Amino acid sequence: MTEFEKPKRHRIEHFDLLKGIAIFLVVMGHVITMCIRGLDAAFIFKLIEQVHMPIFFFISGYFTYKASAERTFITPGLKKRFLQLVVPFLVITPMWVCYFPHSKLLSPLSDNLPDLYRSVWKDGYWFTLCLFEMCALYMPLSLMLQRIKSVVGKVAVLMVAYGVLISLMVCFADVPGNVDYAGLSLLARFFPAFAIGVMAHHLHQCYQALLHRSGTFAVALVVFAGTFYCVAYPWDVWGADSAELWAFISLAITPVMHFSLFIIAITLVMPWSKKEFGPEAKPSVVARYFRLLGNESLGIYLLHYFFLFPLTGLQDPLKEMGLAFVPLTVTAASVAFCIIGVTLLVIHIIKKSKIASQLLLGIPYTK
Repeated sequence: MTEFEKPKRHRIEHFDLLKGIAIFLVVMGHVITMCIRGLDAAFIFKLIEQVHMPIFFFISGYFTYKASAERTFITPGLKKRFLQLVVPFLVITPMWVCYFPHSKLLSPLSDNLPDLYRSVWKDGYWFTLCLFEMCALYMPLSLMLQRIKSVVGKVAVLMVAYGVLISLMVCFADVPGNVDYAGLSLLARFFPAFAIGVMAHHLHQCYQALLHRSGTFAVALVVFAGTFYCVAYPWDVWGADSAELWAFISLAITPVMHFSLFIIAITLVMPWSKKEFGPEAKPSVVARYFRLLGNESLGIYLLHYFFLFPLTGLQDPLKEMGLAFVPLTVTAASVAFCIIGVTLLVIHIIKKSKIASQLLLGIPYTK
């Protein structure tokens, strides 16, 4: 959900595919947790929860990094990001608050703007605000990183920034009470993914060499499996009475999990992308579909909530099947496909108006 307005540059097709897969997982997750409800313990939901948003932040960090022949870590401008992210957030959240009571969804979401803005997840619209704050945070960091020559020093600066964010979260956010006006908890949670994206672009050759090194994929799989288990099922690892301990250990483990996730995702998608979008290739329907979703990921994210609908009748049958991976995945994927189809149609209509595109899709208005 970055580079939304299709700038005139050579696109990185495997990132478009990754964004497409990630936004599909976002809608699948919302089908499980908002449409069907009560299935948050399912393995497929926990897997989706730990995969989709880190991918978006990694890609956002990758494209936020800019360099020239003279210097690296060029400070990004915030005006375009404000138009892309904050303006749609401020326009759509009042619309959502008005619409939510008519959606018949049983999710405990907000029926007024103050409650929405003070909550941790902002009724699902947290990403746009969080990414803008991430870019604003990156501005002073980029000035510091420009002046540091060693890679170790740069990583140290990013780790210190992560520690400061965790401290601010502890001091000013009440996650158990669902109060976090500034979104510090999610900013801290996803900052490492964004920072890894920045450094992956800065050290592009080293990152590519790591991806192609024999054994990297296998090690990444093992590391991801272990860290995912610790983060998704902490009570099995640390005990049922250590909630605060879970939280802090999770913050330490999650960056490692995200790094291994990015290696796995790119290693899997890059060959597929080269095969589908090579000079002589004719992309398959599946590849073209996910590329389309990747190109329209911000619009899908902003608008798909309006097309979610109650499916609570499926809750008991799926629970009786033990929240099995296959039936729950097929159900969520099928419903997500339909919801995305309607959303894409609405996006197509909105794009007929440049002003509406700016306000609702984050596509900067041009005369």
